[in-house]
Amino acid sequence: MPWMRHPGLYACSLLLYLGLCLPGAAAPAADLDQQRQQFREARQALHTGDLDRYRKLAASLHDYPLYPYLVYEYLRPRLWKAGDSEVTDFLNKYGDLPMAGELRASWLTLLAKRRHWRTFLANYTPQDDPELQCDQLLARIRTGRDAHLLEDTRDLWLVGTSRPPQCDPAFKRLYHSDLMTPELAWRRIHLAMERGKTHLAAYLGQRLLDAHGQRWVRHWIAMYHHPERVLHRQHWHDGIHAREILAYGIRRLARRDIDTAISDWQKLRRDYPFSADQRRAMRRTLAAYAVINGNDQATALLDGFASDNVDASLFQWRLRQALQTHDWEALSRWTQGNPPDGVYPLRWQYWRARALEKTGRDREATALYRSLAQQRDYYGFLAADRLGVNYNLNYLSLPHDAQTWHKIMTMPAVIRARELYMLDMMYKARSEWHAALSRMSHHQMQVAARIAADWGWYDRSILTLGLAQAYDDLILRFPLPYEQRLKEYAAKRGLDLSWVLALTRAESAFMEDARSPTGALGLMQVMPGTGRRTARTLGIKRFHARYLLQPDKNIPIGTAYLKQMYDRFDGNKILATAAYNAGPNNVDRWLPDSRCDEPDVWIETIPYTETRKYVTRILYYSTIYDWRLQRGIKPVHDRMALIEPQKKNLISDRNCVVTNISNN
Repeated sequence: MPWMRHPGLYACSLLLYLGLCLPGAAAPAADLDQQRQQFREARQALHTGDLDRYRKLAASLHDYPLYPYLVYEYLRPRLWKAGDSEVTDFLNKYGDLPMAGELRASWLTLLAKRRHWRTFLANYTPQDDPELQCDQLLARIRTGRDAHLLEDTRDLWLVGTSRPPQCDPAFKRLYHSDLMTPELAWRRIHLAMERGKTHLAAYLGQRLLDAHGQRWVRHWIAMYHHPERVLHRQHWHDGIHAREILAYGIRRLARRDIDTAISDWQKLRRDYPFSADQRRAMRRTLAAYAVINGNDQATALLDGFASDNVDASLFQWRLRQALQTHDWEALSRWTQGNPPDGVYPLRWQYWRARALEKTGRDREATALYRSLAQQRDYYGFLAADRLGVNYNLNYLSLPHDAQTWHKIMTMPAVIRARELYMLDMMYKARSEWHAALSRMSHHQMQVAARIAADWGWYDRSILTLGLAQAYDDLILRFPLPYEQRLKEYAAKRGLDLSWVLALTRAESAFMEDARSPTGALGLMQVMPGTGRRTARTLGIKRFHARYLLQPDKNIPIGTAYLKQMYDRFDGNKILATAAYNAGPNNVDRWLPDSRCDEPDVWIETIPYTETRKYVTRILYYSTIYDWRLQRGIKPVHDRMALIEPQKKNLISDRNCVVTNISNN
């Protein structure tokens, strides 16, 4: 394995920490192997309830880095009968370990159920769990600790969703205090309505507002459900609440009927003195939905913003509108000057150059392309392709730093992470690694990334380099694990190996047990349903979702599904990549109606931000993997076929020709 490149350095660093490695002495690796085995046996004894054997084994592991994990696994399921001193002793000794936070939260929950409020408060630390936050307020009430209680209650109360019932006693006090004003009530009602929590808004109105205020809340809720009816039902008497509810109604209507929303807003803004902020926010909303729905007024709405009011979100709508309508003159106007905060400068520069090129200003466009082509970036590669020049990869290996290496290797959290990694306790290993990173400088993170790569822990190496903002060591950032397996199945499916590596790297960073929030699993992040259907086509019987966490099954299934997308979209890698991320039905909807789109233009107009970034990332990574595989680097445009409409009989070949600036 790669980590064995430096076995002596690792072993001695670890054992120095344990006090077992003497200068000049050989590292007693056998002792460490024995402790590892005893640790496994002790955990097994715990799980089978053999406590006598557990205690005997644990007694010989006090100097083993993972001894606290044995104590934790003994204590966690026995919290209900553990004494307070036993728990506090663990937290005092091992409070900096990741699992200590989990134990503390569980214990606080138990203390709250038992109404042990003083012990609860003595051991409370800030928690993310709303129930524990509410329990903390209740504990202060029960123990008479009123200092700043109302202010803390107000902060916890002022959200757009319901809070747990444990908060009710504290909220009751807030309702009867001077802090509870109609203005504060309206703030929470506003938050609730923005989240669509109409029942909460109604409850708050009935509890905290007078009859007049309650009528406004009912109007607001009616506007949520039927904006098209409520907006036209009556002329509203002007006031702060009237203007807020009317503006809310226009935003709701814009989702359903942008034409009517624009028309209604033009009338309302003449009749009511909306603030400048309200007018500006409404123009942004209407512009966005006009772009989404292809409304003819979209460009005019987007033009109506001063340059100092343009941010990343508004630029995205402008770019999408200009590219959807091929309005290069508008894009030329919208990319003058410097990019707004939050807009990727190279993206701004590339589309500025494209707009200049399209409007006949080739000399200015060429200058921008030449500057961009120096960058190792998706847009830099596109610019190089426009000019017909080679890519500048700017590879730079991270320097070796033996002193920092040794310092990191002797950090307790790194030692524990390594042991957990060796024992295949990956969730806990990653937690320890992140705890270690939180105490490192960027330089130390770079060295830590090299250490993780040498262990073969590629996903942590990649992530750590990202946190360190160290992007130049392409060998570390783009490793080649599972290369033979991926190469075998890429060849078997007739797929570009660099593309398959790029997709796997983007999906999981080569973390074989990766699980996404949506349920995708494994190296190539295959959804269980997709995996089951694909496995059936491959003749794999008795499929189970856990198979996707095994590389030898995930890779055949993932590459087979990618091949399905590749074939479905006639060998168009861009469309197949987008379909792999967002599903083929979405890609079908995004295809142009009756014309060919240039590939870079089509990518930039993908409605899903995640998918748009995903496609550009895969194209960029594919180029890097060409270099890593030591084969000829394929220009990005060679992987970017034209985007043809579904009804191909409506177009002619001459509508599907694209030239580079170097050919003009």
